[in-house]
Amino acid sequence: MEVLLLLTQHDQTMKQLILSSKKLQGSLTLVYENGVLKSFVNEFKKPLNAIQEAGIKRVLQFNFDQFNALDYAAIGLDLVSTESTGESSNGGQRVALFCQEYKQKYGNNYLVSKKDGALLKQLSLPNKDDFEKIVVAYFDCAEWWASPKNIGGLISRINELRQWMSAPQKDASAKWHFPDGYSKTREQECKTNEEIQAYWKHLRAQGYQKTRVGIVETWKKLSIESE
Repeated sequence: MEVLLLLTQHDQTMKQLILSSKKLQGSLTLVYENGVLKSFVNEFKKPLNAIQEAGIKRVLQFNFDQFNALDYAAIGLDLVSTESTGESSNGGQRVALFCQEYKQKYGNNYLVSKKDGALLKQLSLPNKDDFEKIVVAYFDCAEWWASPKNIGGLISRINELRQWMSAPQKDASAKWHFPDGYSKTREQECKTNEEIQAYWKHLRAQGYQKTRVGIVETWKKLSIESE
């Protein structure tokens, strides 16, 4: 109810709405100016198929007053952030990323509070990749101080988390016997979310980064030049 009330207010400014999708691995950003849709940005890592594209076109509203978050939720897009002009976009983008990782780990949506975006803006980080590494590490961390997982906990324990990230970690392959280098077959053999997360962490520790070749997602080892 609170979200719907927020979205039905007519605001003579610019509004940025971020809708996140676990299945498409990314988000759709809508920008309304003076109540009219001015632009939208597709930041999904996976390409849209014909049905998904038609679904978005069906619920897309050019009038901000007619925007309905429930219509988007019905096609798998969850509203995770609303921001007005003058607010840093970092807050909304970081909330969207946190929600994406949360849903990937637990399978359900993270309930965003009004203060979450403001909390995440407090983190002084040079680029988005640094925040992404912190969020991934936070969900990997099983220390007592890193539970339960929420944005407030991430902010309050950021120093402990950074120390944990810099400390030598136990080799995940000791439990699951991961090979050196990327193996699509080994990745497909992972039976639980915990195992596949551990495998991805194992790859990152070896200098690999998830990338896309055409429409296929794979892992590529970063070269010295790319760093």
